[in-house]
Amino acid sequence: MGGWDAAAVAVKAIVYAATLCAAGAVFFLVYSHALVPAADRLRIARLIRLLSLVALCASGAQIVVSAGSMSGAVSDMMSLPLLRMAWAAGMGRAILVRAVGLGLANAGTSALRRPTWVAVAGAAIAATSFAWMGHTHSLVPEWPPIFMLCVHLSAAAFWLGALAPLLVVARNRDLSVIAAAAARFGSMAVYGVGALLAAGLILLGWMLGDVSHLWNDPYGRWLASKLALVAVLLSLAAFNKLRLTPSLAAGDTAALHSLRTSIRIEMGVGALILAATAALTTLDGPPSLD
Repeated sequence: MGGWDAAAVAVKAIVYAATLCAAGAVFFLVYSHALVPAADRLRIARLIRLLSLVALCASGAQIVVSAGSMSGAVSDMMSLPLLRMAWAAGMGRAILVRAVGLGLANAGTSALRRPTWVAVAGAAIAATSFAWMGHTHSLVPEWPPIFMLCVHLSAAAFWLGALAPLLVVARNRDLSVIAAAAARFGSMAVYGVGALLAAGLILLGWMLGDVSHLWNDPYGRWLASKLALVAVLLSLAAFNKLRLTPSLAAGDTAALHSLRTSIRIEMGVGALILAATAALTTLDGPPSLD
């Protein structure tokens, strides 16, 4: 992996993380609003604004890095012709959709009331903005894989985007509040994770073509790494739902420290998953398109 490739992967991973987590935090406030104290809702609303800003700044950096990588010269990162080419290649359309979605998500979110339907729609638009470009557009017909990708992205936002808000709530001293928020997320996550895995497996079949490509193709090896990390994340989530959340509900204070640690580890694993996703969508094409 060269310097330009590494920069492109790093910036894309940041865009993924900031966008999906901002959208997921909006979803979290929708189903947990009544359970979360106003002070924590305010912190989460501020987090959404911060993540949205990071997502848009990193999206702009994507254009700049893409322009520079076309010539391989740092001086060309601000070349207007190359910037226009990067923008016109599909990245610009995705960024505009993302900006609109994040704008709506923030406009409809406040600490005082449950996010409006405008905020929810904006979060969904932002999360699925990545589907406006990429390998799915090369498949024929293209609309089924694009739809599945939108489902996959929305479910990823739902899951990963809830981790930071949960950590905010976990700083509360009231165990009943923490247990209630964690239980609500756990009950909702059953459906979100199911949709994530179902859509992901369908996409895997379309993109991979043959299971042997998981170990004999660069794209497949990145995908295998992602699947292994997802398995780790699923194990942590199951541990939180089946062991830690019931312990918190029973008033076990020791479980609170374990929950905070587990959420931080989940966030780290989630970051690695997004980095692997950025690598497999940047460095190599799916074997099915060869």
